[in-house]
Amino acid sequence: MLAAMLLSGLAAVIALATPTGTLTAVPPPPVPIYGGQVVEPGAWPAVVAITLGSSLCTGTLVSPTIVLTAAHCLESEPSLSSITVRRGDDVNFPVPVYKVAAIGFDPEFCGAKSCKEDIHDYGFLVLTKPQSDILEFPRPIADQDEWDELMAVDNKVTVVGYGLNEGDITGIKRQVDVPITKFSGSGLEFQAGGMGLDSCQGDSGGPAFAKLASGEYVLAGVTSRGYTCGKGGFYAAPIGGLCWLEQASGLDLRPPDCSDCDCINTDPERSSGCGCNGSPGEPASLALLLPLALLLRRRR
Repeated sequence: MLAAMLLSGLAAVIALATPTGTLTAVPPPPVPIYGGQVVEPGAWPAVVAITLGSSLCTGTLVSPTIVLTAAHCLESEPSLSSITVRRGDDVNFPVPVYKVAAIGFDPEFCGAKSCKEDIHDYGFLVLTKPQSDILEFPRPIADQDEWDELMAVDNKVTVVGYGLNEGDITGIKRQVDVPITKFSGSGLEFQAGGMGLDSCQGDSGGPAFAKLASGEYVLAGVTSRGYTCGKGGFYAAPIGGLCWLEQASGLDLRPPDCSDCDCINTDPERSSGCGCNGSPGEPASLALLLPLALLLRRRR
């Protein structure tokens, strides 16, 4: 009798410890995006997920109603009814969802023409409902001193997005710190990441933040495109699109003394005094826009 009871108890323990038992195992935490980490709860509240029909991009709220993102997310001119903006740390589960009233992308965007660099990958969405609970919106670098402090090879930027990680999981807000590795000839685009630290599909349009000595994070780049995930990506410096953004949306993110968008010398060789341009950047091979089917995959 005792032996039977012991065998019965052992069987119950085995049942609880196996996938076919009455209790399911607690799933492991999601693998961070290419060497980064899942954000702290509530971190980067201005970073949002954008679903466009069957595709996913990331964006940054730069005002209560305007989301800055990548032009290539919008170049197909999707219907407004097919676009939603989601806020939250994990959009695989119910989170606030917002409709879009208007979209636009830079008319100088030349991604479809296979430009090698400076493709003007800037776009925006206008939300139907202002996001009044966000106390402070990220501002782009639009000051020479800040540019000189932050925008140099080997300086770090923090990339945030909802895109793929090494485990093909998406929809979870993650961040990764990556070094700037190269600038375009004009300095209006830069490359960053590599060696397993990178953005990936679904991160398109998301922010690359840089940290000032004061501790403030400012918007240094918009995620544009990249090589195979883990090998580095291309980012558009917002200053290159601010004049167009003001004309198209009415939102002026330039400082008061910058009526034109030539108020920053972005030339990578400016410190040498020769005014030379660097060599053209290598062509990118992969737009970081992700089919929505992967967005709906659950955590493993």
